[in-house]
Amino acid sequence: MNNFLTSEESLRRQRRATLVYSTATILTLVVTAYLLWALRGMILPAIIGMVIAYICLPLIGYLQDKGLPRLWAVICLSGFFCLFLFSTIDLVGSIIPDQKTELELQVRFRYKINEKFNQVMGLTEGRKTGNWFYTLFGRELEPLRDNLDGVLRLSGEDNQLFSEFYQQDKKEGLKPLSERYWQYHQANRQRDTEKAKLAKKARRQVSAGEKTPVAASGNNAENSSLLLMIFNALSLWLITPLVFLVLLFDNGKLKKSLVRAVPNRYFELTLTILENINEALGRYLRGTSIECFLVGTSFTLCLFLVGLDMQWAATIGIIAGLANAIPFLGPGIGLLVGVLYAIMAEDVSPVLPFIDGDNLLLAIIVVVAIVQLADNALFQPYVLGSAVDLHPLTVILGVTGGAVIFGFAGMLFAIPTIMVIKVVVSTLFRQFRAYYII
Repeated sequence: MNNFLTSEESLRRQRRATLVYSTATILTLVVTAYLLWALRGMILPAIIGMVIAYICLPLIGYLQDKGLPRLWAVICLSGFFCLFLFSTIDLVGSIIPDQKTELELQVRFRYKINEKFNQVMGLTEGRKTGNWFYTLFGRELEPLRDNLDGVLRLSGEDNQLFSEFYQQDKKEGLKPLSERYWQYHQANRQRDTEKAKLAKKARRQVSAGEKTPVAASGNNAENSSLLLMIFNALSLWLITPLVFLVLLFDNGKLKKSLVRAVPNRYFELTLTILENINEALGRYLRGTSIECFLVGTSFTLCLFLVGLDMQWAATIGIIAGLANAIPFLGPGIGLLVGVLYAIMAEDVSPVLPFIDGDNLLLAIIVVVAIVQLADNALFQPYVLGSAVDLHPLTVILGVTGGAVIFGFAGMLFAIPTIMVIKVVVSTLFRQFRAYYII
């Protein structure tokens, strides 16, 4: 009788334990999912800090093997990280144009967009109907052109500032470029005048008394929201160096805590999963870094050959190389930025003699196609190898789904996440078969 009661009580305790553990697991998953969604803005800075630390951990091990204490190894790598960060900021600062150059680019780009649009559509002077391309697509493309034209339009202060820059350049004898941009500016102002005449009836319907306070309120709200956005972005990115330093000083404590939380019966399985994840992520990160470097370098050299200035070629190459970490995005961004440059390019000095300003756009499209072909035929097979053994449909759905759920961070880390899930699932099934569980 006592044995029966003992067995029954043991069964009840087992059921209660199963209920408690199941409830705790479900609550943990729900809270974790909620926190990930609520704090999704912190995911990208935190993961970037984790990735940088993950890349630096083998270097710390190497320095320790050479006899350097871990503290000094971490200090050396932290100093190198800060030096790299400041160098990157300085490089970005040198690429970003000053106020005068920004206004000139804005004026040039607006003028060239309208000029190219009229050329492609056949809307030359004295011809209002356009060509066959305008008949098929003109009505759909005109609103897009008008929206872009409105974005590039200079404000009243910018118009006055541009005039001051022009007068200053004229006094200093910088006439050739300044005169050309001034003509573009006058053509843009003439376009504004013509559009204002066409919209005169619409403006009469809105009283000046109703429009002024709304516009002022909107500008104040826009300025305050912009400042708040910048502050939030800077505060979030402070997480990156903190995560980086914490993981470097961690010395395996996080891994030990994770393994210690696992029951003894699953100890070996957990270690196997962690080792497989470490190997898969290591191959992926190393391969992706080398591939991005090769793609960026290829873009830079090819764009320089077709006539882009080295500064612009290097800028587009760096952007396309970094974006290549996201499947299908690198070539698209390289093509977009290259086409924008080709639209406003004027004085082209290509290394290849058969390229000029008229066929520069076609040359940039060919460059993007060549780099993409080299990436698919050489860089990915020989550099990445089997590090990313995923079906293309899985990659497309993963990147798209990550973008929908977590935005840019989801796009960037969709493939590593899918790889981790694949490694965990495949390792579990192999271990279950090895121990005859399934």
